[in-house]
Amino acid sequence: MLGFVESPNRRKPTPPEANFNPRKLFFIGLSLILGFTILLLPFGAYFPVTISIWALLVFFLPLLFIGISLISKYGYVILIAVFLSLLDGGISVLYFGDFLGFLTETTAVANMDPREVVLSSRYKYVYLKDFLIKSESGGSFQAPITIRARGKSKLYGPVLHFKYAPIVSIHEPNIELALYALCYANSNETCSFSSSIKGGSVIRDVIWDTEKSMVQGIQPKEGAVFLVWRENGEQEFHKKGLWSLAGILISILLWAVACFRKRMGL
Repeated sequence: MLGFVESPNRRKPTPPEANFNPRKLFFIGLSLILGFTILLLPFGAYFPVTISIWALLVFFLPLLFIGISLISKYGYVILIAVFLSLLDGGISVLYFGDFLGFLTETTAVANMDPREVVLSSRYKYVYLKDFLIKSESGGSFQAPITIRARGKSKLYGPVLHFKYAPIVSIHEPNIELALYALCYANSNETCSFSSSIKGGSVIRDVIWDTEKSMVQGIQPKEGAVFLVWRENGEQEFHKKGLWSLAGILISILLWAVACFRKRMGL
């Protein structure tokens, strides 16, 4: 029974420092936010989304442990910076990486000759010049899109209507290239190749099963490169950049409010 009696000399846990410097706290949290965002930029720019998401989760674990270790000195407010780092890391993976790759032309390129696309393998997005789409020589089929493949097991998405057409250079229109424009729509709809669009994301792996149903037209060449034909492709990069920068700035502003709320009387 004496074990339940609280001793007057019992040492209580040391509370977080009450007089820590909010500026120091702000710069520590800012380092966590920007450092985590910059760390994930290469994954957003060069790697597929699935790998980037895994990298986000793996690198977040040590960041969380760092935040927990700082609680004893700065209090639970440091976890706000950890949470904002996770949000900005997601922005970096999904949006800001593509925007940076577009600006530096490391993962996206504009005004590329169609004859050079097949020879180049480092771009995720390609926008062409001096090209011609032979819509009458294309093909179409319906098939479920493959979302994920692990060995012999595959995870399928909805059934889509795919349409593809060969792309050639206007300087050598009679030379066939292993390059195709690709569009897709719901199974009961159709799509078309707008002349105002110049390219899109690059697909080098087959995203549909070899067992296609309702195949019409020509078969694509082996090792073909497909450009997903979507409107406002190049403008999407600028939107991604603007929204990414806005999201990061808002996170920094929220972190500043969390650090200096007492001085601002909040």
